[in-house]
Amino acid sequence: MKKLLSTLKQKWSEYFLEVLVITIGILGAFLLNNWNENRIDSNTQKLTINRLIEDVKSDIKRFEYLDYRLEDRVIKCDSVLELFNKLNSEDDRLSMISVHLINFFLVESNLTTYEEMLNTGRLYSMDDKELRAQIINYYRDVRKWSTYIERDNQQLRTMMVNPVYNDYWVISNSLRGDRSISTDKYPWLRDKNPDMIRDIQALILATRNLYHSHKGTIGFLKEEAEELLENLDT
Repeated sequence: MKKLLSTLKQKWSEYFLEVLVITIGILGAFLLNNWNENRIDSNTQKLTINRLIEDVKSDIKRFEYLDYRLEDRVIKCDSVLELFNKLNSEDDRLSMISVHLINFFLVESNLTTYEEMLNTGRLYSMDDKELRAQIINYYRDVRKWSTYIERDNQQLRTMMVNPVYNDYWVISNSLRGDRSISTDKYPWLRDKNPDMIRDIQALILATRNLYHSHKGTIGFLKEEAEELLENLDT
């Protein structure tokens, strides 16, 4: 023990230096590892944000396309509704019947990156809480309004399968196939104000109002996407 104490008294500075070097080495390695992990996380977050930017850009393009198509459908519905005041001949009625107006447009969004952020927890590790909340709100609204629009489309489908419109769809399909239409088989085409015409008018008016409502929804989502894109870019 005396020999050990004597050795420590003589070489304490050397031992202290060795312990200090080891401690500094361990601490440095720890700090370097943390720095590297933070750098990797930062790069991963940047890549994720860049992918999210591309997703939102594709959403905006989709919304612009839907806005154009819905506006076109609204205009055509209005044009056909105007024809109902000019149905003075069988040709007028056949022209009106041949205009196929009803299409179903879905709100679709690219959710790949967002769902990955949710599953990996990267969304909730974002430092910018306001941006995180904006991302969550945007995709929540897209899902919500997509559900509402699909519900409206289903209601329109239900209206279309009403037996009242059976002759209408048969004639419409026949005209698109360039097959002749027998007014003997469909006498309502000869009538001045048949109930069938009024029923079709009601269907197209309901369709027109639905398109107009969906156009407003698409406009809202497009504005929300553009605002999110601006904040993601900054």
